[in-house]
Amino acid sequence: MAKLIVAVDLGASKILAGIASADGRIINRKKISTNKAEGAEYILDRIALCIKEIIKENSSAGDKISGIAIATPGPLSYSDSIVWDSPNLKWGRVAVKEELEKRLGKTIIVDKDTNMAALGEYYFGRYRKFKHLLYVTVSTGIGGAVIVDHGLYRGKNGGAAEFGHMVIDPSGPYCSCGRKGCLEAMASGTALARQARVLIVQGKGQAILDCADGGEITAREVGAAARSGDYEAQTLILDLREALATGLANLVNIFDPEVLVLGGGVAMGLQDLLLEPLFSSVREKVFALNNNGLELGLTSLGEDVGLYGCMASVMFGN
Repeated sequence: MAKLIVAVDLGASKILAGIASADGRIINRKKISTNKAEGAEYILDRIALCIKEIIKENSSAGDKISGIAIATPGPLSYSDSIVWDSPNLKWGRVAVKEELEKRLGKTIIVDKDTNMAALGEYYFGRYRKFKHLLYVTVSTGIGGAVIVDHGLYRGKNGGAAEFGHMVIDPSGPYCSCGRKGCLEAMASGTALARQARVLIVQGKGQAILDCADGGEITAREVGAAARSGDYEAQTLILDLREALATGLANLVNIFDPEVLVLGGGVAMGLQDLLLEPLFSSVREKVFALNNNGLELGLTSLGEDVGLYGCMASVMFGN
């Protein structure tokens, strides 16, 4: 009888589910859109259905599901697994664990998506078993997690490491959280797309428009225009890069980690335009002591990093 683990990574734009063997090997994946405009009840129904389908499609009668784990955007109260006022999902207070256990009739582990990603990196990634690790995701939004002395640091309520809502420019643009100048408002994929649209409204950004070919303007189109040599797109990415470098340097100076790992769709999708100069800028901004022995890198687990973290939470605890 095989033992299987079900992992689900809930994002602002997609729900990624996976089923894995007990030794941590992902057997199959399923990806569906989040459709967050439909609200929390709809999304929870989608997750429950996705879990049921992936179990049905990838297990036999004798197989045992040894655990189900969910990664969700925060802020998340860890003790009771309630999402509090999530800027990216546009949720108020949602008891994710309670609601999904009602729908599935099974015990579920729930943690913040970036905490799960950090666990994935710690147990399965290139930087496994580093004692002090920072994980930062740069995607639709920006989030993070901290591993200190081999364990996740959550703070008293579970709300630690909301890095995206660190204010780096009080006169900067408004963030989805309501504050001004948050790192997320200046260096996320959403921020990059917003700045591109501002250019276009001003009658500029033609190369970005050409790359969109009548479709939606996202970070992907800005990256494509920058690769073609477009100065305006390159300038947008430079501005994002410097804002991100400032935020990352602040984090390194606060936590003094052994390794800082980046993940997320923007970090991975724009890595050729972003990473080398970004890491150089971070090193220039941090104290010499904190730069001593510091490793900077991109996750080796791709978009599956959250799934690996969910698996780790079942296999090793969290």
